[in-house]
Amino acid sequence: MNPLRKKNGSLGKKLKGALTDLSVDIFGYEKMVTKNIINQTGGFSERLQIPQERLYIRIFQKGHIIKSFLYDQSKPIIAIPTGELPYFFMEEQLASLGDYKNKVAFSIKKYLKEFSDANRIDEESVCIWIHVKDNKVNVRAFQGEEFIKALPLNSLIKYFK
Repeated sequence: MNPLRKKNGSLGKKLKGALTDLSVDIFGYEKMVTKNIINQTGGFSERLQIPQERLYIRIFQKGHIIKSFLYDQSKPIIAIPTGELPYFFMEEQLASLGDYKNKVAFSIKKYLKEFSDANRIDEESVCIWIHVKDNKVNVRAFQGEEFIKALPLNSLIKYFK
């Protein structure tokens, strides 16, 4: 048995695994969504006089209805109407159209369903937390209050294109 062949096989598997998560944002969509999320949370920060780093957006499904809340760390402070979520994920002109407001709720449901299926958990127990720190958007998935994993922003926003 040739020892070089075995090494190349494992290297090939590693490269293949690395490339499956590689994506290119040729249209700048992720950059635009990042800017929107930073601007939206910044607006909440100014209005509520709470540092942006303490704010979290939590999105989940309850009784087949998408819910989203703004939290000051672990304390809920205001509900974010589902119709306002497009402003986080789309250009303002598109976000203001009624069709896209409905599409966002459907897209979030689809994302939560696929995520829960892939992780073998109940979709109503999944909660997506979005947080801005040092001008970077962090997305994390939780089952209730238990951390599941960090998510790349593009895995979430691809449902809104």
